[in-house]
Amino acid sequence: MQSAKSPVWPVASRAFLGLCILLSSSHLAHSASPLQTHDLNPLTLIYGLPLASPARLPATDSSVFSVSLNASNTINIEDVGTESLYIDGETKELNLIYLFALSQRSSLRLRLPLISHEAGSLDNFIDDFHHAFGFPEGLRPLYQQDQLLFLYQQNNTELLRLDSANNHIGDITVDLAYQLYADNTQSASIWSSLKLPTGQAADLSGSGQADIAVWFAQEYRFRNNWWRYYNIGLLLSGKSEVLTEQQKSDVLFATAGIEWQPLQRLVLNIQLDFHSAFYQSQTEFLGDSIQLSSGGHIKFGNNKRLEIVVVEDIQVGASPDVTFQLGFSQSFN
Repeated sequence: MQSAKSPVWPVASRAFLGLCILLSSSHLAHSASPLQTHDLNPLTLIYGLPLASPARLPATDSSVFSVSLNASNTINIEDVGTESLYIDGETKELNLIYLFALSQRSSLRLRLPLISHEAGSLDNFIDDFHHAFGFPEGLRPLYQQDQLLFLYQQNNTELLRLDSANNHIGDITVDLAYQLYADNTQSASIWSSLKLPTGQAADLSGSGQADIAVWFAQEYRFRNNWWRYYNIGLLLSGKSEVLTEQQKSDVLFATAGIEWQPLQRLVLNIQLDFHSAFYQSQTEFLGDSIQLSSGGHIKFGNNKRLEIVVVEDIQVGASPDVTFQLGFSQSFN
């Protein structure tokens, strides 16, 4: 007996063909576009850890506006020595970013984050996501879903507790960049940033103090449609109002990635993001972090693009179990 063909497949095949035609109607990129991700650990997010930054700056009289929604979900319970940590919840960050040229070789980037902490509404989806791709689930199956509790104790003394949902403007960041060199194959820039204490330490939307950072960004096109890129830098943070006695004042951070443009309107990235510990702690969640970001963007016209990214904790237990990012950007000339 011959099986009936589902009417869904002709529609899906036409849609796929149309997408391929759409994606193949533009020029190849002239620079790499790092995935603008960072660690959404709620106890790390309060500091001025920079977004991964491009090595090639906007041309004179041009600018880029972007908006991205990041949603992370995690559960981490640790009892190590005198420390007790319970992190169960969901953190969302909406970033409004404006990057514009100041001169032929300098640019300014402004970032306004809106941060919310809430119960884990994505718990079921995350479990299905881990099962589908074979990622480790850690402690997730052992605990009740859809809870919010961020708790840290030392010597049986409670030093941090957040158990009610909230949302607030985070710490505004101002980044200044200078183009060191740029040609058709490679480019490099030096970046510096100032994070302003506009958030609230009480609801973990800020640290209560200013931070500064400096970092180097470089990219190199090693084949016609392949790029490699990296950032490396140092963050110096002010005296935080969150876990003040455990805080470290200097943090190293780095990003390394590869970008591939298989179609003229489609760009794919795989990227590693690292930072050293923000706290003096024996717990994994407050220690060094390594995350793997995979995703990319689709171009619409010559100046719009849609970005989709998934971030996994390669160093399990040191950052959120998974983070999803959806972004849109538009350039102006």
